[in-house]
Amino acid sequence: MAESGAVAGVERHGRPRDPGNDAAILEAALDLLIERGAAGTSIEAVAQRAGVAKLTVYRRWRSKDDLLMATLEHARGADLDAPPAGRSLDELVSSTAEPLSQPRFRMLMARVIGASVDYPDLVTAYRARYLQPRLDTLPEIAQRAIDAGQLPEGTDPALIADILSSAIGFVLLRQEEMTAAEIEDRLRALLRSIGYQAPASRAARSRTA
Repeated sequence: MAESGAVAGVERHGRPRDPGNDAAILEAALDLLIERGAAGTSIEAVAQRAGVAKLTVYRRWRSKDDLLMATLEHARGADLDAPPAGRSLDELVSSTAEPLSQPRFRMLMARVIGASVDYPDLVTAYRARYLQPRLDTLPEIAQRAIDAGQLPEGTDPALIADILSSAIGFVLLRQEEMTAAEIEDRLRALLRSIGYQAPASRAARSRTA
């Protein structure tokens, strides 16, 4: 994401930027966002936590909203990018379970959801940049499973996408922590309940038929 008021690697006054400061600021902002929420995170608190001057933060991001947006981009990481178009339902479940099991990620998601009233633009942007690209791949992944005979013929791929999205949301809202294995088992059980047959189970049935 392009940073407001700064060109990549250079501060507004033309001085080279210190990448170490960038990382320290974003990590401090992420910690405070998780601990206090968007409303409780201030430029001053971020600067103090990062061990830099307040002006150092403002040279990179003109406002708290800009900083929070950059913080969410920083927190996302490559492993949370939209799944590849060729991913299967099994691969999707496996890759989704791990981040959902991480307390820090769950707390961050709770803070993002909680910011919807006072910081709607932040939530809208996060949905557009992170959630929507992932949601858009679900019907395509489900359709491939239908075409492969892993889901009953006539299954609506959009319905599968809605079911999985709802299940993931339920896991995020649970107060009890769940391991990646427990989340994966729950998602797989849900898929089986609507007729999904994983490739391995279908092959086993064919051998015993």
